[in-house]
Amino acid sequence: MQELFRQNRKMGRPPMRWLVRKNGLPFASFLFCPDKTHKTAVLRNRSKRILRELVRKHLSLIPVGYDCALLVQKEFAKLSKEDREGLFLSVLKQFP
Repeated sequence: MQELFRQNRKMGRPPMRWLVRKNGLPFASFLFCPDKTHKTAVLRNRSKRILRELVRKHLSLIPVGYDCALLVQKEFAKLSKEDREGLFLSVLKQFP
């Protein structure tokens, strides 16, 4: 995963950014990273739960063979469910 942060392609805009890198495997792997603006573990865990659910729901749209890090700020969890999903799908359209 360290290589993902060194050599990557950045997509999206705050409050959600994706870092992606080819891994050459027959599946995609994900890393969920709430940033330091999340002051408590409760807020970080909530953001990770939301991201995991979005990935599960739209897994068929995500290409295989990539490592993906999803970076979110605390404003992401404050968005409405529809806005979060719209932001997720807009970033997914930029996927290589």
